[in-house]
Amino acid sequence: MFYWLSTYSRVTLSLAGVMIAGLVVWLAVSSTGNLTINELEKTAQARLALYDSSLRAAIDRYRYLPYVVSRHHQVIDAIAGTGNAHTASLYLEKVNGRAGAAALYVLDQRGMTIASSNWNTADSFVGEDYSFRPYFNQSIAGHEGFFFGIGVTTGRAGLFISTPISRNDQIIGVVVVKLELDELEKNWQDGGEVVFVADADGVITLTSRGDWKYRTLLPLSAADRERITRNRQYVGEDLNSLDIGGQISDGKGTLAIGSEQFLYDVKKIDGSDWRIFYLTSMSDVTARQGTVMLITIIASGLIMLIILFLRERELKLASQREALEFERIQSLNTRLEEEITERRKTENELRGTQNELVQAGKLAALGQMSAAIAHEINQPIAAIRTFCASAKLMIERGKTEQLDQNISQISSLTERMGAITGQLKTFSRKSTGVLEPVDLKVALDNALQLLSPQLETENCQLERHELRMPLMVHADLVRIEQVCVNIIRNALDAMIDSPKKRLRIDLTTAESNVIMRISDTGPGMDDDALALLFDPFFTTKDPGQGVGLGLSVTYGIVRDFGGSIKAYNMTSGGACFEVRLPLLREQTS
Repeated sequence: MFYWLSTYSRVTLSLAGVMIAGLVVWLAVSSTGNLTINELEKTAQARLALYDSSLRAAIDRYRYLPYVVSRHHQVIDAIAGTGNAHTASLYLEKVNGRAGAAALYVLDQRGMTIASSNWNTADSFVGEDYSFRPYFNQSIAGHEGFFFGIGVTTGRAGLFISTPISRNDQIIGVVVVKLELDELEKNWQDGGEVVFVADADGVITLTSRGDWKYRTLLPLSAADRERITRNRQYVGEDLNSLDIGGQISDGKGTLAIGSEQFLYDVKKIDGSDWRIFYLTSMSDVTARQGTVMLITIIASGLIMLIILFLRERELKLASQREALEFERIQSLNTRLEEEITERRKTENELRGTQNELVQAGKLAALGQMSAAIAHEINQPIAAIRTFCASAKLMIERGKTEQLDQNISQISSLTERMGAITGQLKTFSRKSTGVLEPVDLKVALDNALQLLSPQLETENCQLERHELRMPLMVHADLVRIEQVCVNIIRNALDAMIDSPKKRLRIDLTTAESNVIMRISDTGPGMDDDALALLFDPFFTTKDPGQGVGLGLSVTYGIVRDFGGSIKAYNMTSGGACFEVRLPLLREQTS
């Protein structure tokens, strides 16, 4: 019985070994193919960037030329009829002699060439009508022209870049430079790699494979052929398709051209509707996969023997390993429980410390704002004295019928003083530490009411932009008020020497967040200050003016509420603090 069980076990194990060996072969071949493809794709991206750079450099070398020529008075006068066309041709010949382009010429509003750098050659452009060319129509409409085609005069292909000529804000003609990229294309062919450029119609205009020149990636529609023929873009070319069998998306992928399989990488060329392609043959992938398959098949027998050996060894060590693992898990659980307990204790201590810092910050803020608050209260007190003196005179003179107005004014002033002192009492209270739904607009109102005397004292203009709906966040009203007070006071301190003090507050929403931006017209902050802004005890104020805890406490409060805070300089001047807090779920539904 044991013999049959043992035999069954060995057969089962052998079958499992065969399956595992087959799986290993498949994984090795597959991973080798993937790794090879990844290597080739990285190389292709680097090579494509190099080819793209060389092409753009060849184009950018001349792209400025039409614009410069279009501003020259001899060219403008020749187009306008107030100058000599031959003089303009001599100027174009001289300029192009230094630039080295294939040709540089000027068209009037009808598309007729009136001056050209090749005026004294057999294939001169002077007198030729190019009104049918798209680059002429693009520039006569006020845009830069960019067009590749075979020259109808010279029969040589080239890139035409054009720009309009303006006089008194009116387009009177077009300047065109023709570039022949044969030398660039030859360098590509000498490199032995597969690279080509296709225009918006998928026609291959530049390529390292000469037999692909003027072939198309996909068959052209009748309308596209008719348009290309009308533009005389590729005169004498059949524009046959390579017929790759599908659309090529931007990025990378695989494609088949004839019997060849390629990896391709493609990107758009900036400033044009061209795309540049870099192709890598799949033969390297296939060869490497074949080698790896042979090696893994030979190694499969060794794998089966190793599996048998490891099985026996595993059975002997299983119980010992399980015991060690159990002990390790128990130890980890114990350590984890201790770490959790310690972390909770630390969090409670930090929360208590933060609450004390918030309270201390609020009391410090009240102390620093005391002068403005005292001034705000002294005004109604002085007015009450005046009204009381006036009332006494009215009583002495028997004009008691006018006392009601004085008493009403005194009552109104005492209510104003009560509002100020009530806000001070509310702001100075301690936080309960309980998070609940809070309207950020209400918290901001409370902070601004407390700071209004300081805003008036410092002659600071307040701009406030916000949504009409409540902006509910999960927070503590006392601590969120402290956030608003800290940031606004920081902005007021930053504007102390500014000739124009303006504080702007924006309350908006984005996705599932409430965003509060508070910006000032101060001098802004340097990079070192921005990097350390929320660190404890960091301050840019003079000694005795602050200890550097306000923004650190603010950062901690915002993080406790699940939000974020950042500061940055604005391009218009001054600094901006941006606070993001999660909008309550019922607000986002």
